[in-house]
Amino acid sequence: MEAAMGCRNSIRTARLQLDPVSWTDLEDVVRLKASAGVTGRLAGGVCNRALSEQDMMTDLMTWGREGVGMFTIRQQGHFIGLAGVQPSATLPDCHEMQFAVVPQAHDTTLTREAASTALAFAHAGGVERVIAYVRAEDIVARQVFGGAGMRACAAPQAGRPDILLYHSTRPRMERARLH
Repeated sequence: MEAAMGCRNSIRTARLQLDPVSWTDLEDVVRLKASAGVTGRLAGGVCNRALSEQDMMTDLMTWGREGVGMFTIRQQGHFIGLAGVQPSATLPDCHEMQFAVVPQAHDTTLTREAASTALAFAHAGGVERVIAYVRAEDIVARQVFGGAGMRACAAPQAGRPDILLYHSTRPRMERARLH
């Protein structure tokens, strides 16, 4: 994993290019979020253009405020999806991992690679705990989150026996002190 030239938050792996979402990605993101055939776990589910634009604004504000967020995923220059973290709406002091991949690029190994890269970036950026809610029957999401280094940490959620909670934790690193 290496940072790509030109953007300190861009990451290149052997097969993928991950870049922080930007307004130039809006058309790809709108198509992705409007598709019912998408593989993945995005908090908003299938949505229209207006909701995609609102999500994009939230993503951009998260990058600006926290230095972590959602990445676009490209393979050989072609947009194939999104992966990254957003502040959790359900648990304080943690972020939620999300991903979505276009149907044509449905490849669990690529999705797992993108998710694990985004997870490592979030932890390196100071995020201590990352969670993901997964339907018990969603084998692909369970493979992606588990393969990315997250693990199931709790029994099914109260009132939602079909939902599992995955998480990944890294202790906060103390800043070096100069004496």
